[in-house]
Parts: sequence; C-alpha cells; structure tokens
Amino acid sequence: MLVDATLLIQDVQLLCFTVIFFVLALQRWDDATRRWLWYSFLANAAGAVFDLFVNHLPNWVSRGINLEMIPLSYALLNVAFVHFERRGRRAMWISAAILLATLPVFLIWCNEPTQVRSFGLGDLDIALECIVTVVILSIGAERSTRAPRLLMGVFLAAFALIELARFGVTFLLHADPDVFLHKLEVISAVAYIVNTSLLPLAFIWMMNARLESDLLQQTIVDSLTHVFNRRGLDQALERELARHRRERHDLTVAILDLDHFKQLNDEHGHTAGDTVLSTAAAELRKRLRVTDVVGRYGGEEFVVILPDTDLAKSGPVLEYLCQTLREHSFTFLNSTLRVTASFGATSTRGRHHVAGEELLNEADLALYRAKKNGRDQVCFFSPVEDMSAPLTQRSAG
Repeated sequence: MLVDATLLIQDVQLLCFTVIFFVLALQRWDDATRRWLWYSFLANAAGAVFDLFVNHLPNWVSRGINLEMIPLSYALLNVAFVHFERRGRRAMWISAAILLATLPVFLIWCNEPTQVRSFGLGDLDIALECIVTVVILSIGAERSTRAPRLLMGVFLAAFALIELARFGVTFLLHADPDVFLHKLEVISAVAYIVNTSLLPLAFIWMMNARLESDLLQQTIVDSLTHVFNRRGLDQALERELARHRRERHDLTVAILDLDHFKQLNDEHGHTAGDTVLSTAAAELRKRLRVTDVVGRYGGEEFVVILPDTDLAKSGPVLEYLCQTLREHSFTFLNSTLRVTASFGATSTRGRHHVAGEELLNEADLALYRAKKNGRDQVCFFSPVEDMSAPLTQRSAG
C-alpha cells in the first residue's frame, strides 16, 4: 500500500538524519538541544530497525513497543524544543504522560490479528505530541527564530489534524483509514514524507537563525556594559536620522562622560572601573524609554539618542539622568563609590539632512563646555559659542 511504501522511504530518511544529528551532537555534546534532537531521531531509527526485523521479533516488541517509537521520537523532540526555548518544562511531563498512558494499550493489543486499532491509537499519540510541540513553539518570543517556529508550528498543526482524522476513522467509523478513504491515504503519505524532511531542516534553520542573531549582537553590543558599541551606535543613529527625515520629528543626541574616571581607576583598580561602567549603563537603560538608544562611545563615554525629542523636551530627561548618576551608590567589594557625569547635547533643530557625525561633533563640543564649567552638569550645543571651542582643549577624564 501507499502508506507502507511511504513508511519505507521515511525510515531511510530517518536513518540518514540520525547519522547527521549524531555528528552534530558530537561536535557540541554539552548542548542539550543537539543531544535530545539526536535522541529523537535515534528513537525513529530504532523503530526503523524494528520494522526491518518485524518477522523475527516477539509481538510485544514488533506490535507493541515498536508502535511507541514514533510518538517517543516526538516526545524527545519536545524535550529538544524545551531546551532550545529555555522554558516550558511542563510540556516534557505532558509528553511523557501521553507515552505512559498508551504503552500498556499497545502491549494489550499486540496479539490482535490486525493492527488497525493499534495504528489508530498511534495516530492519536502522534497528534497529541504534535499539539504539545505547537504549544512549545507558540510560547517562544525570540524574534530571530520566529520564521522557522511559525513554519514548524503551522505544519505540525496541520499534521495533527490529519492524524486526528485517521484516529476518527478508526474508532468512530470502525474502518481502516488507508482503505476507507483513498484521499486520506494520499494526504497521509505526503504529510509523512514532508514531515520527515521539513522538521529536521527547519530545526537546523532555527538553530542557525539564533546563532546568526547572537553573532550579529556580538558585533554591535559592548561585551562589558551590554549596550551598543560604537558600530551599533552608528547604525542606530543612521536609522533614527532616516526616520527623522521621513517623519520630520527632531531627535536629540547626547554624549556623557564619567567625571574623573581615570582617577577612580587609579585609586580602586580597573575592576572597580568596569563595575561602575556596567552599572552606569544599566541605570541609563532603566530610566529611558524603550525607543531610546544607549551606547558606549568609547572608554568612559556613553551616547544617548532620544528620538522624537527636541532640546526643550530632552532637557529634563538629561538633567534627570545626570542627577541619577550623581545620587547612585556604586558598590564595589566593601566600598561605596560616587561618580558624576558631564553631558553635552544637541538636536537636529529642524535640519532634515544633518549627518550623524555632525551631531556627535556638536554634542562633543557641548560636553567640552560642561567639563570646562565644572562638570556634573548638562550643557546644550550653541552654534555661536561652541563652534569656536577647539576640541584639543577638552579635559581628560
């Protein structure tokens, strides 16, 4: 029959993927996702071996335990998904409960002349495991893996409906679904083949999507402070300037410099300095909007980008940030450190084609004035006063 031929093709595919995922698991055995993904295909491979030696095995193995192998592979796949998503552990226990509930029935029915009822129960088993998988995929919130999760979720939902239809024909109509309805047999055969190819490839796609996203983050995020680095800031500023040109809303750019930071490093060590930098970045992010941008400009300097904010609106915000750093207690070992910051800010001021580098230069000039005037304050760029101030006069630290 068509389904039997399909199952043979499926078994060959599964054996090939078992070898591939074994190699992938060996490369990073500490990765639980890879290990459980291989265990999933190993269960399928065990079922394929049982199929090959079906005439040489006792019924309780060939007609009992063997029918649990495919549902078991889906249950193990769910464990792999849980490890990948780092959440949803309750789903693992639900998958295990489904297996434990049906195994005794498979063993009881293993001596029946036909296996129609056993196959029907197996279809229900697979459908329930697929539904659990769909739920796991749906709770994921990672943007980089959204496309492969959606693809697998939609397909597995459709596949679960096919399996439920087969179960319904078996137990409600008391008929063999492969004989009762030819269309259902064809649809099932196609779904089995697509399933065997799509799931492993989509899982690989999902893992690669996360890896690519992580690598991208490493190129634009500062490893110490976990805010944008210089490259990430440049990209964010260009992105916000493009939006400014479209929507004609001003944006503010500010550079802040932690005062006397070199002296802090000399007195307390660079580890203390790192603690201050990471804590300061966290405090800035905590007190800004989600749409605002914070990045480490270099050394002890940070850049803050405030979209849809002119100088009048940004003044209270920057003063608040300055006050926050002034009043915050930076704890290092048994010491409490106090740090202030000087802010220099500028705005697009209706200039629709201003460059990001120009805004940073203006903010830098305003920062020079803030440090010259005594530090621990916010100064705004003034075209008349600041353009004449040479950057070489700017104080260090």
